[in-house]
Amino acid sequence: MKAGRVKLYDANPEILNLLSGTKIQVSIMVPNQEISNISSNQTLADQWVRDNVLSYYPQTMIRFIVVGNEVLSYYSDRDRETWSNLVPAMRRIKKSLQANNIPNIKVGTSVAMDVMESSFPPSSGMFRSDILDTVMVPLLEFLSGTNSFFFLDVYPYLAWSANPSNISLDYALFRDGNLNYTDPISNLTYTNLLDEMLDSVIFAMEKLGYPNIRLLISETGWPNAGDVDQPGANVYNAALTTKISSRR
Repeated sequence: MKAGRVKLYDANPEILNLLSGTKIQVSIMVPNQEISNISSNQTLADQWVRDNVLSYYPQTMIRFIVVGNEVLSYYSDRDRETWSNLVPAMRRIKKSLQANNIPNIKVGTSVAMDVMESSFPPSSGMFRSDILDTVMVPLLEFLSGTNSFFFLDVYPYLAWSANPSNISLDYALFRDGNLNYTDPISNLTYTNLLDEMLDSVIFAMEKLGYPNIRLLISETGWPNAGDVDQPGANVYNAALTTKISSRR
C-alpha cells in the first residue's frame, strides 16, 4: 500500500514488532481509560513509556504518542474528569520521554471537530466555551512549548451531511470546477470544504495567541456506504476523496 505512516489506537505489541525495521512512521496511543491514573502518577507514566516505547524504539519508528482519542467528545461526569487530566497526563509522558533521551517523539491528543463552537466562516473559528480555558489553553501551551502538533480528526462528510442544502457535495468532494467560497472577514478564498474546516481551527488557535502550532490530520475519510437517505455515502465518493487526500 506504500503507507508512510500508521496510527494505532493502542500500543499493540504484535503490530509494533511487525513494524520493526520498516520505514513506516508509527503513532501509538494512551487509551482514554488510562489517562487519569497517568496524570497523577509519574511512576505509571514511566512504566507506560518503558512498556510501549522503549521495548520497540528505535527499531520501530515511533514518532507520535497520542494521549487519548477524542476525549473531549464525551460528556459524562467521568469524561469531564478526564478532560482536566488530559494535559497533565501529556506532560508526564513527555517528561518520561525526556528522561530517556527521546525528545523527538511528539506528544499530543486527538480531537474531533466538535471541539469547535463556531467554524463557519473559517475566520469565526472558536473553541467550545466549556473547554476553552480549562483544556484548550493548557493544551495549546503544551503543544507550543514542545513544538508538537494539533492532532485533528476531520471528516468533510460529516459537515456536508449535516447541512447538504447549503454545502455542495462537489465542494466537499474536491471535485474540479469553479466552486469556491470567500471568507468575508479574512478575504481568503477556499475551493473545498476540508480547507475551510482546517482553517477554522487555525483561526481558533490564533485567537488564543497560538498562530503557529502545526495541524496534523490524524483521521479523515469518506463512508463507502450509507442508508437510503445518505446518497453521498458510496464507494465512488470514498475512493475519490481517498485519492485526493493522499496527495495533500
